[in-house]
Amino acid sequence: YSKKEIQFVEAELKDWFLQRRFAMERNMAIKKALDENNFMGLSMANADVPDAQKALWSDLVQGKPELDDTLSTNAKQMKAEMYTKTFKDSTDLDHPCRIPGSQYLQCVQGNFKDMAKNRQMKCMSLFSTFDSCRKGVLQQQAQALENAMVKQDIADRRAKALFERRSILLDARAS
Repeated sequence: YSKKEIQFVEAELKDWFLQRRFAMERNMAIKKALDENNFMGLSMANADVPDAQKALWSDLVQGKPELDDTLSTNAKQMKAEMYTKTFKDSTDLDHPCRIPGSQYLQCVQGNFKDMAKNRQMKCMSLFSTFDSCRKGVLQQQAQALENAMVKQDIADRRAKALFERRSILLDARAS
C-alpha cells in the first residue's frame, strides 16, 4: 500500500515540478521576445527602451499626455502625433481603453495650436474617461497578478506537503 502511495506522491511532485518549469521557461521566452522588440508593458520594466519613448509611454500609462506651451507649434503637432501613434500601436481594437484614449488624443492633436489651459478645458472630460479606463486596467492587472500568486502559493504549499509525506513514507518503509 505504501509503495503505491509513494508512486502517487512522486507522480504529483513530478507534475508540479514540470508545470513550474514549463511556466518559468514560457515566461522567460515571452519576456525575452518583448524586450528584444522594445516592449515595456505597464510597469515600464525594459531598460533598453529609449528615454523619449519611456517618457511618452509613462504619460500614456500613468501620467497625462499633454503638450507643453514652451514647444513650437511644429513640435506640439509632432508630439501629439507621437502620442497617438504610440497609443494606437500599443492597443488592439479590443482594448477597453482604445476608444476613450483615442478620443482624448484626437482632442489634444486637434487642438495642438491652443494654449495648454484652453486645450485642457476642451479635452478634460475625455481625459477623465480615459484616466478611469487606465486605472481600471491597472487594477485588473494587479488583481490578476494577486490571483496568480495565490494559485502558485497554494500549489507550492501542496508540493511541500507532498514532499514531506513522501519523506515520511520512505522513512517508514526503510524501518
